[in-house]
Amino acid sequence: MDEHKIKIIADDRERNSGVLSALRSDGCCDLKIHRMPVGDYLIDERVLVERKTLPDLVASIKDGRLFRQALRLVEAEPWCVIVLEGTVSDLTGSGMRREAIQGALITLTLYLGIPLLRSMGPDETARLLIYIVPARKPMK
Repeated sequence: MDEHKIKIIADDRERNSGVLSALRSDGCCDLKIHRMPVGDYLIDERVLVERKTLPDLVASIKDGRLFRQALRLVEAEPWCVIVLEGTVSDLTGSGMRREAIQGALITLTLYLGIPLLRSMGPDETARLLIYIVPARKPMK
């Protein structure tokens, strides 16, 4: 592996997300794919990323999975972040009130302390994964 490449492990359930092909085309990543117990991407063994599309966010609020996933992220050793992917039009017909979504986001960010990043789509998500690479040298 080239020591200058960003090491990214991606969950195998992300194969059809479009993010992996964007990461591959960039050429700056050493990308490995396998089943991860928590999160969707592990970057340089230090940042754990959960990617949620807006429709998946709504579905995970409805079925109660969102906060279980969030608690598992918080309990993981590396830093964690949620990338929320999509546009408002992705919520059309979701049946979820705006206030319910806002309440969930407030809980994730303020009460659980999970940073939230927004992305318009898979290409932007891939760029965010690259941008959030922590410094290579330990902080003193």
